[in-house]
Amino acid sequence: MPPRILVVDDEPSVADLIEAVLSGEGYTVAIARDGAQGLMLARDWSPDLILMDIMLPAVDGSTAIRRLKADPETAEIPIVAMSAGRTIRSQSEALAHADAALAKPFDIDALLAQVAFHLSRRPPEEQV
Repeated sequence: MPPRILVVDDEPSVADLIEAVLSGEGYTVAIARDGAQGLMLARDWSPDLILMDIMLPAVDGSTAIRRLKADPETAEIPIVAMSAGRTIRSQSEALAHADAALAKPFDIDALLAQVAFHLSRRPPEEQV
């Protein structure tokens, strides 16, 4: 079964681009349009990796990341926080609980490198 990646982003063009790229690489992708939906999907779908935008409606990304890392059922899922490059430096506290950060707009190769790196760190029994 291919690795499952949850993309949490309220910008349809960004989420759709990420989905197209990752699906093209053979990953299974689900999209959440806000932090609340992201929290629900993370618990119900158990993805192997989460790509989380920081600026989200309902529950913002930093709050969602803190909640996911505090929940024993989702705490081990790697999370890559995504935010606009011009603001990512000022969000160090918001990004503190994420496993990595990716500035938007991002290079597709950088995105794929982050995905491959975090998926390679899964315990062997969880890898495909």
